[in-house]
Amino acid sequence: MGKFKKLGIILTSTAFSVGVLSPMAQASANVKEPQERVAIQVASTETKITKSMLIKQLNTLFPDKFNFVTEKDFSMGEAHYFNDDKTIRYDLSFYKTINGKDVYGDFTFKGENLELENFHYQPINIADALYPVKYSESEAKKIAQDFLKKLPNTANYKLLEDNIYDDFGFSRPLSEPITYSFAYSPTHNGVELSNQYINIDVLANGEVTGMYRNTDSTSKATFDSLEQKKNESDILAQIRKNLSVDLRYMVDYNYQTEEAIAKLVYMPPTSFNGVHAINGKWQTMDGFTSEVPKVKGVEKLTSKPLEPRKKNLTLAEVEELAKSFLKVDSDKVKLQIDSVRERENENGETIYTVDYMYESGNHGYGMSIEVNKATGEIVHYEDIRSEFVETDDKVEPISKDAALGKAIDYLKEWAPSYIHNYSKPIDDTVYNKNSKQYYFSFPRIVNGIAVVGDEISVGISADGKLSSLHVNHRKIDNWPSVNKVIPADKAKATFNEGVKLKLQYAKQDDKNNHHYDLVYSPVYNGSLFNGIDATTGEWLQKVDDSKEKPAISHPTAGGELTYLLRQNVLEIKDPAKFNADTAVNKGEALKVLVRSLSYRYDNIGPYGRDDDQQSFNNIDKNHPLYGVVEQAVRMGILKPADQFAVDTALTRQELAEWLVRVLHLENAAKHSDIYKLNFADASSIDPAYAGYIALASAMGLMDGQQNKFNATEKVTYADLAISTVRLAKAVNEENGGRHYY
Repeated sequence: MGKFKKLGIILTSTAFSVGVLSPMAQASANVKEPQERVAIQVASTETKITKSMLIKQLNTLFPDKFNFVTEKDFSMGEAHYFNDDKTIRYDLSFYKTINGKDVYGDFTFKGENLELENFHYQPINIADALYPVKYSESEAKKIAQDFLKKLPNTANYKLLEDNIYDDFGFSRPLSEPITYSFAYSPTHNGVELSNQYINIDVLANGEVTGMYRNTDSTSKATFDSLEQKKNESDILAQIRKNLSVDLRYMVDYNYQTEEAIAKLVYMPPTSFNGVHAINGKWQTMDGFTSEVPKVKGVEKLTSKPLEPRKKNLTLAEVEELAKSFLKVDSDKVKLQIDSVRERENENGETIYTVDYMYESGNHGYGMSIEVNKATGEIVHYEDIRSEFVETDDKVEPISKDAALGKAIDYLKEWAPSYIHNYSKPIDDTVYNKNSKQYYFSFPRIVNGIAVVGDEISVGISADGKLSSLHVNHRKIDNWPSVNKVIPADKAKATFNEGVKLKLQYAKQDDKNNHHYDLVYSPVYNGSLFNGIDATTGEWLQKVDDSKEKPAISHPTAGGELTYLLRQNVLEIKDPAKFNADTAVNKGEALKVLVRSLSYRYDNIGPYGRDDDQQSFNNIDKNHPLYGVVEQAVRMGILKPADQFAVDTALTRQELAEWLVRVLHLENAAKHSDIYKLNFADASSIDPAYAGYIALASAMGLMDGQQNKFNATEKVTYADLAISTVRLAKAVNEENGGRHYY
């Protein structure tokens, strides 16, 4: 094979997204330890697939959809395969700016038949995907199903009702187009194959804009017989009898804002994934066992802090460290350090990133290693030498205990100052037969409690070498006290009441094993991945009740009010008794605007990154609207001042000013003398607000009332709802939907 190189690291597991996974999904025993998937580039001389062939296949799948893209607009990426899947992939993409708006698409085709594996498309016209939308969710589902039929070998796929891939852990700004996401799982005899799916995204304007496939071929597969399965009630009783709950801290991390907040949760057992439907054995990460799996207790790696490897590492020293650590004992392989870069991580720490390349004959293998400047310790490393160093497949791997000992020794050598905060693994560790590696997860311990979503991961190869090392250590200053948690017995009773079973086919993690076992998997309150807030006793993942929220009746703003309610922008305890014609105060109005346009709202303060910022003397970090107010300052809606009148009614002229500021048109609004107001009460309008009112009116954000603007009248909830929805569309139109907060 000709010259190729590593393209990079791709994180794969049973879930995917833009890098946002709920901590519950990450922590669940139903999800295998995420493995880093290395893409390996194939030289162009090694494949006969051309750009023209990919374009032809694209046009076959999407007739007439991309006629506006010429052949020269398309770019073909380097062909590549993965370390765990040798099937070659081919990438095709385009990017254009049309009438000042971006339109782009990227597509991956797989194998000789150029099967579409995934794609994402950003169309130019998305106005119909904003409220009021052109297509409802049920209509979009029909579009997704029709698209699924175009894909080969999907006749046995069925819609996943508990679609975890549609939950990214943050609220969507109303200025972003509405996307419906549908996941379909392959089935055998009507039973889903676990951890396999095709996800299809449909914009509310009816366009299919994304697809992701994570499926295996079943051409060689064998399956357990459905006729031999035990009664569901018997398995459910078995699980309830042996159910235990664990108190954990969980780190809720928002990848958009780079903010982390800890909370206490009760989790169901992570020691088992389910129960074999035929023989009743417990399914664990290691396979099936007759004994009831138990969770290990906390055992810290060291009782006291260890000294850092090397304080205040210099550029020259980190380069020498990399050369020594990455060296290969072979005259046929040359290590080349390409660059050393500095970056600041989410904790404010300086990290060295060392980019390097192994050259072996006509092949090149590139990767990077990361080192903490202050401690001289490795925080990110993935060994790629196995790609070009031959190993003896017949050698028996070292035992799990021996591998664990090796992992701890490596941590003491390469990341010593961290490990007094971490415990030995408390959940099962699996040996991956495909990659021939053990993957250990060392959880962080705070107040004697294990932390979900903050751990050190270590990979150990079959011969005991360090294959990977990743340190996650979020800076969190406020850890909730255990004094206010509900009793464990109460949490256990809630789990027992909420647990149900889902029948699935599951395949063991072995490329040579093609058999699917029939398994009953526990589902907690409607979700495979769930827990209980240890303070409130409520489920972390609640059954979606948005469709059941009643509509709000109003002669002019009923649709807008109902939309804001169902998007969790508007908080109303009893919609049936809600009077939308009552005045809204500034605090509530600001909350609606910020929520409607922001990703960050629910993750700001009291422990977010704005704890040291206080724009108003009467709104400190303990105020319930602190996060909203500080976000509004960042967005330009408010300017810092002595006081913010939270409980004062918002006037129409003040709302006009806020709306115009959101659109960054304040400088234009200040020139009040250039605007002519055509309202009958124009002469009574304060000149300071004239420009804002003129712009808000001209852009259709606010309407006059009987040819009057009534600038000093109070804004009602109905008025606010209409203006908020119109503002969201204006934000999208003005900046192409690219500027979210």
